[in-house]
Amino acid sequence: MKAFLNVCLLILGFVAVATAKRRGPVRDKLPVTLYYEALCPYCREFVTSQLLPAMMRLNLLPFTELTLVPYGNAKLDDAGNVVCQHGVDECELNAWHGCILEHHNVTQSFKLIACMMRGKRNRLDKCADRYKIDVGDVKKCKATRSVNEILAKYRQETAKVSFNGVPAIALDNIYDAHESEQLSDNFDVMFCAKYKKKFNKSLNTCP
Repeated sequence: MKAFLNVCLLILGFVAVATAKRRGPVRDKLPVTLYYEALCPYCREFVTSQLLPAMMRLNLLPFTELTLVPYGNAKLDDAGNVVCQHGVDECELNAWHGCILEHHNVTQSFKLIACMMRGKRNRLDKCADRYKIDVGDVKKCKATRSVNEILAKYRQETAKVSFNGVPAIALDNIYDAHESEQLSDNFDVMFCAKYKKKFNKSLNTCP
């Protein structure tokens, strides 16, 4: 009987370990929402010099609930077509970003989008090759749907927030114009301070 109980306990132990591995570590995540547009010079500067180093070099992405909204200051014309601040090319690139976000997880999406924002042209293939990411579904999304259709949900999300310019950054689901401006220049410091205040713990890689 004792041997039988030991076997049962051993089996239960294996099950518990397997379940824990499937679930993975539970981490507190701080919401960050970025409202941006693909060709805005200030957006490109923020993503490449602030957000990318914080998310990747400081490894803050696992602790972030990151949401990217590629619409910015775009508007609808009288015919219901999206008109972007920096022209047709920007609408096209915003739509490419939208398709990336639809078909990849946040880590892959952010890598691709941040890489693409280093230039003013479509760098999808180059960026996909760099990170070894299959973007076949992204290309199909862009080829089979209109820019208006792809960007519709990002237009709706952007309409929920009132801002005068981009990048507009909402921290912990709250957009404040003054805070957003500070975040655009000192993202890692402000993120880490907010994370510590909210969750009462410091992240090892924080400055």
